[in-house]
Amino acid sequence: MKSGFDINQINGDGYLIIPLSMSSLAKGQSPEDCYMIFDYFSKKLRTYSNDVVFLYTNGIYFNTMGVSFQERKKTNQQMINHSVALRKLIDKRKQFIPNAFHYLPIDYVLLNSKHFAGFFSKLKNLEKRDPNFRKHVKRDMGERQYNEANVNFILEEVAVAHILRQRLVDLPRTLVKNDLWRLIVYSGGYMHADFYQWKKKILPQVDTINPYKGGQYDFHQKKMFVFDDMKIK
Repeated sequence: MKSGFDINQINGDGYLIIPLSMSSLAKGQSPEDCYMIFDYFSKKLRTYSNDVVFLYTNGIYFNTMGVSFQERKKTNQQMINHSVALRKLIDKRKQFIPNAFHYLPIDYVLLNSKHFAGFFSKLKNLEKRDPNFRKHVKRDMGERQYNEANVNFILEEVAVAHILRQRLVDLPRTLVKNDLWRLIVYSGGYMHADFYQWKKKILPQVDTINPYKGGQYDFHQKKMFVFDDMKIK
């Protein structure tokens, strides 16, 4: 599997993991957009013993300084409305088994993996002492202000992505039997801070089974980015 190319075929049973950005639930990651993703990948699967995980990143938005009760209420309602609409779409089209789709908040990983606190602490220390890593964190922030809240936002995403790819947290399963692969698919690019920590081996790389343990799929470009094949810029 080379970086920058589409995936032709996925062997064995595993998880398609779709992180959902709260700011994109109405446009870019709407229920219809999400349906397009797993419909596209269903044609690449050699077996049908696979599950889909929708990971709502609502929790990390509460890192933002000054989040009000009304803003939290609005965010939670957006997540609920999106998941309800997605369930209805899956039920209506009768193409896939509804119970094979799991709707999880990002806090599920924080609570169910014993590694999150250690990983986050290690990334936090790295951000303070490594200017190159800090540069990549700022790049992921885009136009957001550089402050502790926004730094934590990025570092939590990186820690969670690594835990998922390394299979360091159990996921709900309906059809999956062996958990042989976990592919993170996002409608956009990979996190530069995640790429950097992988190349520098900051977080432990212990998984020997998942073929997608070091990389991410960009659904917009229909390309798999394999971190080991890429150079740090």
